Amino acid sequence: MGTGNPMTSNTHPAIVVVGYNRPDSLQRLLDSLNLANYQFDNIDLVISLDFCSGSLGDSTQKVANSFNWQHGKKRVILQTENIGLRNHVLACGDLSESYGAIILLEDDLSVGPDFYHFAKTALDFSDRQQSIGGVSLYNHKTNFLNQFPFEPVYDGYDNYYLQIASSWGQAWTHTQWISFRTWYGEIEKSEQEGLPGSNVVAGSVPQAVMNWPPTSWLKYFIRYLVETDKFFLYPHHSHTTNHSDSGTHIDKPNNRWQVPLAVRDNSIRFSSPDDSLAVYDSYFEILPKKLKQLAPILNEFDFEVDLFGIKDSELFCKPYVLTSKKPSAHQLQFELVRKPIPVNFLQDAPDSKRPTFYLCQTKDNSFQRGLSLNNINEVEYFYGHLPIRTLLKNSFRYFLQKRK
Repeated sequence: MGTGNPMTSNTHPAIVVVGYNRPDSLQRLLDSLNLANYQFDNIDLVISLDFCSGSLGDSTQKVANSFNWQHGKKRVILQTENIGLRNHVLACGDLSESYGAIILLEDDLSVGPDFYHFAKTALDFSDRQQSIGGVSLYNHKTNFLNQFPFEPVYDGYDNYYLQIASSWGQAWTHTQWISFRTWYGEIEKSEQEGLPGSNVVAGSVPQAVMNWPPTSWLKYFIRYLVETDKFFLYPHHSHTTNHSDSGTHIDKPNNRWQVPLAVRDNSIRFSSPDDSLAVYDSYFEILPKKLKQLAPILNEFDFEVDLFGIKDSELFCKPYVLTSKKPSAHQLQFELVRKPIPVNFLQDAPDSKRPTFYLCQTKDNSFQRGLSLNNINEVEYFYGHLPIRTLLKNSFRYFLQKRK
């Protein structure tokens, strides 16, 4: 249960910072917030700290209490007991009722100078779109399911869509949040009663996501997006970056999820999910109907998309699949020669001796591996800007460090 008095709501999204026992991380985030650009000087800042006893807890509280917020009112919420990350994020999301809309930032992030302008503009736009479940400030450069680089199609707009909620800088209107909260309440009730509590089609949420620990709120929001056929709006240029400091889900700090920060965002053009060509599912795979718009050669086929090759082949339910898993027979084949990946389907490559993707029937087919960094052609495609010798040398050094 938190302490502190709720503040009067205003027309501008409140910034809500989620903290626990990382005083240095919290200070870094708060400093970046003070340096950002704001069109107004009445932005509410809420710093919510989960309970932590000892010196780390005391130091974190000191950072929050002493921080001089230069752009409006500051409120500090101190949990009186440790409620854990999932419940803490849920409690912070519920603050959208008081403020109308919130921007939620965990303490191991930094923000770019124009993050607030992007978030407010995206919230104003998305609140009118029933199929948008929230807004991300972070731009994925990596498919976290298989560690391959991820680059969405650029279709002339400043955003794309993923059926994956963001946890590295996100924003919701109260309408968006309460829709999730209603769904979550039903799921929570079903789980307490020992019922499955999910209408999700088998395989439509990656098993790796379903296996995330109970402390994860994100896996529930991803399930919600899939079951309700909603998407998160993502920017092509990131307004947050993740420092991956040690915490609930990270044992050792690393730079794996660092991405370039946008430093200026003067004008923004958003597409709706219907208009966008860059709409991706919970596996980071482009939707079949969007790929058909890009590549008319695929129009006559009803197919699944499995370009990364990480979906369970036994769960394919359409007559065809477009996949990087090598089949025993196929209708069309394509090379991995253009970026981003979907652009490779503008034309087939029937005479290619090194095809990477195949359009094939799902039945009566045996599938081999999908995309793999054991294949030199795929290594060159994803990492060709680095000499192979450098890659091998660095990989060997990394292996030695991991062994130590």
